[in-house]
Amino acid sequence: MAGRALPATLPVAGRAPAAMRHVISTPMATSNTRRKKHREAQARKGGGKSGTWAMALFALPFAAVGVGMLLFGVLPTLYDWGRMQGWQPVSATLVSARLETSRGSKSTTYSVSASYRYQVGGRDYQGQRVAIGSGADNIGDFQEQLGERLEAAQREGQPVQAWVNPSNPHEAVLDRSLRPGMQLFKMLFVVLFGGVGLGMLHGAWRGPRAGRGTQALEASAQPWMGRPAWAGNSIRSNKRYEVWVAWTFALVCNAIAWPSAIAHRDEALDGPQYLLVAVFGALLLAAVATLVWAVRATLDAWRFGDVRLVLDPFPGAIGGDFGATLALPVAHRPGQQHFAVTLSCVRHYRSRTGGKSESRETTVWQSQGVAQVEPRGDGIQLGLRLRVPAGLPATEPVDSEHHAWRLQVESADPGLRFLRVFDVPVYATGAASHGARADAAQHPQLREMRHAEVAAVSELERIPGGVRLYLPYGRAWKQTIVWMLAGAVFVGIAALAGGQDVPVLFLIAFGGLGGAAVVGGFYAVANSLSVELDGRGIRTERRLLGLMLVHHQAPATDIARLRVAESYSTQTGARQETFYRIEVELRNGKRLTVADSLRGRAAADHLLASIASQTGYPR
Repeated sequence: MAGRALPATLPVAGRAPAAMRHVISTPMATSNTRRKKHREAQARKGGGKSGTWAMALFALPFAAVGVGMLLFGVLPTLYDWGRMQGWQPVSATLVSARLETSRGSKSTTYSVSASYRYQVGGRDYQGQRVAIGSGADNIGDFQEQLGERLEAAQREGQPVQAWVNPSNPHEAVLDRSLRPGMQLFKMLFVVLFGGVGLGMLHGAWRGPRAGRGTQALEASAQPWMGRPAWAGNSIRSNKRYEVWVAWTFALVCNAIAWPSAIAHRDEALDGPQYLLVAVFGALLLAAVATLVWAVRATLDAWRFGDVRLVLDPFPGAIGGDFGATLALPVAHRPGQQHFAVTLSCVRHYRSRTGGKSESRETTVWQSQGVAQVEPRGDGIQLGLRLRVPAGLPATEPVDSEHHAWRLQVESADPGLRFLRVFDVPVYATGAASHGARADAAQHPQLREMRHAEVAAVSELERIPGGVRLYLPYGRAWKQTIVWMLAGAVFVGIAALAGGQDVPVLFLIAFGGLGGAAVVGGFYAVANSLSVELDGRGIRTERRLLGLMLVHHQAPATDIARLRVAESYSTQTGARQETFYRIEVELRNGKRLTVADSLRGRAAADHLLASIASQTGYPR
């Protein structure tokens, strides 16, 4: 005790002074928090394993149906149809012909059986194959028409035409039609069942792989090292996935469209039959479009090579900086090259609507900026740094519900057409970037880009005590033109294919989806919005082609605040864009739209700040 002075006051029993309470409670709280997080991680790990196996088992039948239909239904039919185009016609005599009907509780199916004799090179042969495909179905009236034609020919003793394989005369068929309606019906199973099943299997496979390192290395506080794509801090873009997807769609579409069009070419042009011409024209247009997409994606990947993103700090830091560099094989042009960068934190989750569950994605946080461009060897190097506020969710293992971070880098030069998207690790490390780079969100070029984005969709006018906004017709045409064109094609196919050898399910699916796309696209481009927001309150008018659609009015006392809300996201190839709207939130919870169709959070925040500063309403 010697040499130490006693405190002037002693703490009351059972209670420590404020400073001491802080020192004592902080480690205890930290320990409790760590134990809680560990329990949650273990629960997620166990639940994740069982959920992964359950998802995989659930997906297997879907994938089996889709892949099986492709391997044993679509491709063999296309192969047989292709080789039958070289078979020779001969006259055949029917021994028997019968249209068989099978009536069930909900539907009736038809099949045709026949036996016939023919001669090749003076030798007699007998065949029983009627069409390319065998089995009963009720897709269109192909089976009924073929059966009735063969039965009539047998009754009247008339010969029929058969097609014989010249290299193997034992092979023959009476009808070598491809039946595009049947092929489309099968492709619905391939695309819907196969797409859902394989997608779920990919998620089940990728989830544990992506999250295995996070769970195993949680104690070492370096979960990003558990994902091989990130461990070396040389992150590839998603371009390779786009190339694979594009070629898959292109091959499937062209494998269906061209054989179908060639098989019915004479039938469509005889007359001509505008119905078939329109249907196959739309199919060929879609096939060519997917092929162009695949070729362009491949050439783009070859032009820029396998570009890699290097993070500084690694990983990106919540409560600190997200910094990165990217080298490109592009000649340096000082002051003429601008690359927009968008860093987004997105939440993936599943939503149930009307008893159906579907995957959704929403943007939690987003920051935009312009990268610095520097010469490097024969090319250039892009450098960027963005501040990431504390409190945001970190990258999580890929599961049915998780948070992910994404960086998009896009050239503002239309001639360069560079665009890459990277999945990046971002964690709450609070680290700062080592590079002495300015904040990309403060780049002078960004302000001009924000002005341009806002001016493209709205006209802002200052009035006494507030603002007047006008959002003209056609402001969203670039985003909706693809929807409308695709929807029109779908509706046209459904309308023109009615009465043909096309299943009703196909007509309903194409017609319904196409009609919804056309109506939604038409509304997006044909409506205007006028808003006055000042000290008296808010007044809005929404018009459709000049006709009053809806109007709202609220006094200033009812206005609680201004806010930015996410409207929707679009994806074209690798480009993913999120569009926002600005709302006035009333005290009763109702929200009135002030502006919409704003591309990117930066443009929305820019317009929101301008409106708030001129009206005085909180945001």
